[in-house]
Amino acid sequence: MATYREIKGLKVPYLDTDLPSASASTEEGGVWYNSTTGKLRAFMAFDTWATSAPMNTARSLASAYGTQTVGLISGGYTGSSSALVEEYNGSGWTESGDINTARRIAAGTGTQTAALMSAGVSVDDPVTNVKIVESYDGSSWTETTDMNTARRGVAGAGSQTAALVYGGYISDVSALNEVWNGSTWTEVADLNTARNYVAGIGTSTAALCIGGDSPNLAVTETWDGSSWTEVGDINTGRARHGSAGETNTLGLIFGGEPNVAHTELWDGSSWTETTNINTSRDEVHVGAAGTYTAAFIGGGHGPPGYFTATEEFAHQILTYTPASWASGGTLGTARYLLAGAGTQTAGLAFGGNPPNNNESEEYDGSSWTEGNNLNTGRRRIEGDGTQTAAVAISGYVTANVANVEEYDGTSWTEVNDVSTARRNHASAGIQTSAITFAGNAPGAVSAATEEYDGTNWTAGGDLNAAKHTLAGTGASGTAAMGFGGYSGPAGANTTTVELYNGSSWTEVGDLNTARLSLAGAGTTTAGLAIGGGPPNQAIVEIYDGTAWVTSASLSTARYGLGGAGTSTLGLAFGGYVSSVVNSTEEFSGETTAAEAADISFD
Repeated sequence: MATYREIKGLKVPYLDTDLPSASASTEEGGVWYNSTTGKLRAFMAFDTWATSAPMNTARSLASAYGTQTVGLISGGYTGSSSALVEEYNGSGWTESGDINTARRIAAGTGTQTAALMSAGVSVDDPVTNVKIVESYDGSSWTETTDMNTARRGVAGAGSQTAALVYGGYISDVSALNEVWNGSTWTEVADLNTARNYVAGIGTSTAALCIGGDSPNLAVTETWDGSSWTEVGDINTGRARHGSAGETNTLGLIFGGEPNVAHTELWDGSSWTETTNINTSRDEVHVGAAGTYTAAFIGGGHGPPGYFTATEEFAHQILTYTPASWASGGTLGTARYLLAGAGTQTAGLAFGGNPPNNNESEEYDGSSWTEGNNLNTGRRRIEGDGTQTAAVAISGYVTANVANVEEYDGTSWTEVNDVSTARRNHASAGIQTSAITFAGNAPGAVSAATEEYDGTNWTAGGDLNAAKHTLAGTGASGTAAMGFGGYSGPAGANTTTVELYNGSSWTEVGDLNTARLSLAGAGTTTAGLAIGGGPPNQAIVEIYDGTAWVTSASLSTARYGLGGAGTSTLGLAFGGYVSSVVNSTEEFSGETTAAEAADISFD
């Protein structure tokens, strides 16, 4: 006898609200009636491209590997062939060990910790094809057995130990196909159509060769481990495009020449157009990787030049909101070389230049209000704490000063001085547990540290390297981080980062971009490095306790700015562009959330 479910189907839940976002992973396709809105609703998957953090170095024609959350890009073209390598963690990029031979338009196969880069072109004039192959172990590249034929513009499929490389350009477009077994290369059956600047996906025994330049082609061929067979054409012929996919039955292509934004999905028999990438670009070649439902693209070329832009593709019910900066209220007084404290919705700015500024302003998340002044106006000042319990430390008037002041939410009060007057220093902590370190002390660049317990200052352990004009962040005087700055007096901008544990400093993972006069926010396990110079920088990096990765850039590049808040809700204000500015920017970290959709019967 048939059951009710077999005869009538499932009941539609009658609710006065939507199902919670947390249930989305188990409710895709599930339907309910929202009596408040009077609509049938469901969690439905969509194809979307979302902007992510930019790469550190703009480039095109790079090789890519891995997945959307554990990715890698190597080589490429920056105006010349590049050796630079960057790793992607799904949120941002960090620089890694360079390839041994700078090149572009090479095949990339494998993962972030087990990659293979094959062939390409190494120099720019004259153009020189290479058959060089390098293997990556997650930190460094090692040359291994060369391919049989030097060429460029090739595509690849497979892994570090079982790869396929096909097509490309020798002295003309090529149909050559070579298979790699982890130790040797063997020529196998050629493509049916010779071509250059092709895209590839899949494995060494189940691959696709898509499009290419001869001129821009729509031809697709599938590899079964022994031969190539033509299958359904792509809808828009193209070359120098990106691709992603696990096998020859599930694939994705996007971008390419002639500077298109089109994205197409392959289901094993035909290509279907879906959501375009946000920024059309060509010369992506294989500067993209991932899976059929979760790909990424980094770099490329198009007006006005080479890109750092990164985008992520997803077929999911979650709405991804990338990290971003938005304009906030303007400071009452434009200034730079100032200090900051507090949070994004309860911030504090004080001191700065010009002139030796004594003004203090409070931020409520939308606007700044002037409060009572510092007792000693100064620039190149440091400070920490909250909007109602801050500490202002040292700085410069006509010489370094040792003055320290505490703020109680209404007024500033002078307290015990630091032992050493200094400027261009860094600090971290709160009003009752703070630290100041490095900077310019009389006659020298300093590595010295002083700790504050809310009453007295005492000497702490020295930094490993003396520096000035750096940034600091941390939750207390015994858990602090210093980063960037200038190693002077005859040094240079630095990427070095050190952590303090209450007694000693330890070097940890470097910033990706050397700079000074930057701002810091957050803690020692979730920090922000914001802006800096010279030249003026818009670069923002996030620290996760292990490594720094790029995040959304400031809208306005600047140095000498103030910073406050956390790594997910940061605040940047003031600074110097071509003149002193009073602008404020608010940072929001990336988020994901399920978003229900109305079901329409129109």
